[in-house]
This record gives sequence, C-alpha cells and structure tokens, in this order.
Amino acid sequence: MKENIISKSKFIFSILIFLSTFLYFLYIFVFNQIIFPAKDGEDKLPGWLKRMSVPVKWPPPTILMWNKMFGASLAESLINYNNNTHCSYKCIYTDNRSLEQQASLLVFHIRDNLDKMPEHRTPQQLYTFFILESPPHTWGLGRDVPPDFFNITMTYRADSDVHYPYDMFEEYTEKDLENGLVTYDQIWTEDEIDNKIEAKDKLALQFVSNCNTKSLRELYVNKLKNLTQITQIGTCLDGKRVCDKECADKLIDSHHFYFAFENSVCVNYVTEKFWKLKKLIVPVVLSRKIFKGLNIPDDSFIAADDFKSPKELVTFLEKLAADKNRYKSYFNWTKKYKKTEFSNDISNPLCNLCKMAHIHKKELKIKNIYDFWNGGGKCEQGFALNVLLG
Repeated sequence: MKENIISKSKFIFSILIFLSTFLYFLYIFVFNQIIFPAKDGEDKLPGWLKRMSVPVKWPPPTILMWNKMFGASLAESLINYNNNTHCSYKCIYTDNRSLEQQASLLVFHIRDNLDKMPEHRTPQQLYTFFILESPPHTWGLGRDVPPDFFNITMTYRADSDVHYPYDMFEEYTEKDLENGLVTYDQIWTEDEIDNKIEAKDKLALQFVSNCNTKSLRELYVNKLKNLTQITQIGTCLDGKRVCDKECADKLIDSHHFYFAFENSVCVNYVTEKFWKLKKLIVPVVLSRKIFKGLNIPDDSFIAADDFKSPKELVTFLEKLAADKNRYKSYFNWTKKYKKTEFSNDISNPLCNLCKMAHIHKKELKIKNIYDFWNGGGKCEQGFALNVLLG
C-alpha cells in the first residue's frame, strides 16, 4: 500500500515537471515565433526583453506600443529607461501591431505620427495618452480623435494616472543608514558639500539649445547678461560652444547657479535642466508655482518670479554666492535625499502602467483629453515678457 502511494506520488511529480517544462518552452516559442519573430542570424529575443523577469501570471497582459518615440522603438525606449526588475506586476511589451486584438493596453506617443490609428478597438482595451513634452510642443495632438478616446494619461504632470517625471528625489533616513539599506557613498557628506562649494568661483551657467521659446526666456537672459557675467553653452549661440559630459560637469562644479529656464512655463513641466541640482549647483527657475504638487523642497532652488526685476535677482545671487553658509543652506535637501542621478526606479511609471493593465477598471475613461492637457497644463505663453519683464 505504502509503495503504491509512493509510486503514485512520483508519477504525479513527474507529470508536474513535464508540464512545467512544456509551459516554459511554449512561453519561449510564443516570444520567438509570434511576438518577436527574428530574421536569419539574429538573436531571437531583444536584449531589453531579456532583462524582464518571468511573468508571475499566465498569460501576462500585453502592452502594445502603437507608434514610435522620436523615430525609435517606443517599447525599447521605455524598457531601457525603466528598470522593471522589482515590479510586482508582469506584462509583455511589444510594438507588433498584429497583436492589436490581444493587447490589454495600447500606448500612443503623442509627439509622433498618429495618422494610422487602430481599426478594431475592443471594449476591454485601455488607450494610454503618453507625452513628456509640454502642451505648446504637443504637435501630434490635433483634433483627430474624440475627446474621450483615451482611458489613461501618462505624463510629467503629478495629476496624471501614471506620473512619469524627468527625475525625482529618493528619500533616505538615519535608520536606513544604520541598517545598511543606504550606504555612505549614496549620500552627500558635509566634507563633500564643503569641497564642492569651495571650488566654485563663477556666478551663473546656462546650457541652451533652443533659441526661440514659448516662455521667451531668451529675453530675460539678455537682461541678466547686461547686469552680470553668464557662462552660456549650446548650439543656438554660435554653433561651436558645445560641451560633452565631462566638460559640463566641470562647468557645474565651478559655478554657483544654473539657469534652469524651461522653453515653456507649464504646471509641473520640470525637465532635466532643473535636476542638475543633484550635482550640487543651485537652479534658478522662471516660475515657482509650477512646482506645486511635486516633492521638491522650496529652499532647494531660486525662482525669478520671486523678484521684482532682473537687477534685484542678480543682486541677490551675487550676495548669496559671497555668503558660503547661506549658499550652503540651499543644499539642505542632501540631509534627506540621496545623490542618485536620473532613475525611474523610484517613480516606476512602467510598473504602474502594467499594474493598470492587471487591475482593469471598465469605467476608466478620460472625459475630454483636450481639456485635461491643454487646459489643465496651465501654460503661460511669453512668461518672461509678460510676467518677469512686464
């Protein structure tokens, strides 16, 4: 009797092993032959897909990236910029349009070609509005789709369904240090900060590639240049004053302030310009109110609209640069946040998007995407001229 039970157990165990192996090879076959069919001599799976961990559900939802991102594969771009290793939800990411009917969620990059749209939308599918540019530069979104065409928004704005910031702070505590969850090379020490400040011998720096902007920042900068010396680097100046990463880092180390003036002044439109502050330089922005809703300390930056005139701003900057202790106070954020550079591991937008594909809510619908984006963006055209110089 006992031997029969053991024999049956072994048989069942063997069957389970066989089924597991079969499902695994079926999984590989689906990716190799259907989702990402390869040409002769090519690796069957793209490298960015290999980095994805095995889905915990079978089958995982398929997320179809409908169009390109500035001419490149949208699927590959999002995977490369988002480390999804620690995400609890697993999805299949593809740009294969033949899988339109199987896709749980479709992503549309609004800045790229939207001429050919899906022909067979199912009631269960979620359509995602994706853009990282400001409304004045959202060229792809005319009035070509109905106002309620999209179910999900994925943008830099904090009120989006999926928040996709250019960067953000990563918090740590003393307990994290004590427990070894954070190491000292991940945070700024007092000595490091003091040494960085001591090395600064110039006032202000600006990297600029877009010469004619909706914010008219160039008009404000011209006023500032008449009052103080500004180091300007960028292709829109004379076409020759360009700088690689090593050069840029050296310039940041030698300057007290960085003019992080955006090409558009819109709610939450805070790009990589601002996040140079993680290299220990104080950013000067055009408008303070666009930071509302973002986890960014008020005393980590200076806003031009806090001052009555360009002259008042320059006077403030010159006095602040001469007062090392007061200048250092703008780096109080280092006592709470890591020195991490750009990483979407923190906000994890792709994981949040995958989560929405898993917990599909049928009633999820944006009533009017045009009101949300163009109205909710609250952009101020000609901000420098109308507000700062008005």
